[in-house]
Amino acid sequence: MDNREFKYLLDRYTKGLLDKQEMEHLEKWLDSMEDKTAFDNLSQEERATAKEKMFSSLQQRIGQPAKTVRMFRLSQKIAVAAAIAVIIVAGYIWRKSVLDIVAPHRTTYAYSDKGHIHKQILSDGSIVWLKGKSKLTFPAVFNEKERPVTLEGEALFEVAKDAKRPFVVYCGSLTTGVLGTSFNIRKNEKGEVAISVLTGSVVVGSKSTREQIVKTNESIVYSEVHASVVNVHPSRTDIHEFIRGTEYDMAFNDAGMNDVIQKIEKKFEVKINLEDTAIRKHVITADMTDQSLEHTMEMISQALNLDIAINDKMVLIRAKK
Repeated sequence: MDNREFKYLLDRYTKGLLDKQEMEHLEKWLDSMEDKTAFDNLSQEERATAKEKMFSSLQQRIGQPAKTVRMFRLSQKIAVAAAIAVIIVAGYIWRKSVLDIVAPHRTTYAYSDKGHIHKQILSDGSIVWLKGKSKLTFPAVFNEKERPVTLEGEALFEVAKDAKRPFVVYCGSLTTGVLGTSFNIRKNEKGEVAISVLTGSVVVGSKSTREQIVKTNESIVYSEVHASVVNVHPSRTDIHEFIRGTEYDMAFNDAGMNDVIQKIEKKFEVKINLEDTAIRKHVITADMTDQSLEHTMEMISQALNLDIAINDKMVLIRAKK
């Protein structure tokens, strides 16, 4: 796709005129490009026009009351206008911003290569650690009813709790449903799907087997060939292997806040700012394993009597007033 065609499709999108084939063409092209290239390759005039159209589209999409910032003992709201300004002032629109505007509910993918682990943070805050040569298919933004993903290979899931939207993993012919928990799923070349639950519980089933609840420290192996389920008990070595190479373990024992902050920033890919540097002198003992960012920060808030506010990828910590 050249710049003229991109501009043409973008113009049709902002007017709501794209048909299914054109939308798929635009999405495919956006998926194939690297960050910044879509707008960097346009002329200055075309880039300004495209930004104006995207700005208008973004305004329409967020033309609703501003959402409250996720927080603990703080009351402030997201400045939507400021968010728009950041995009415009930056001088270009990043690929993800373009995709989120053009096709917020598109299906997207994450991959891992043999010998490597790929971390994927989903739109609900759930974390998936893809292992070996694996592939995860998922909506860029989950709908209001459920959170479906499809796995090929192996992955460790840390599912954010959401009682209103079940998290469903499709792996081969086996379906795993959860509300919030952590578990490992692996499908091998023999058509066997092994599920091991680290915390919480999951419901698994297929067209040929009845549904079964698998609880903490329990495992099952489902055979697609024989349409059978075998219950097994994972060893400590198995569990260690499940979490090896991930940032799953978040247990702290008299740990300094500097170490805690660094681990949280790395795991959740956020930036933590301290209003008072004296907070770094605190130590904390807590097990934050298998907790979402919100629950992790809430635990710190309660343990150290601090005010904490989360605004997208920025976290502010300050002493309680």
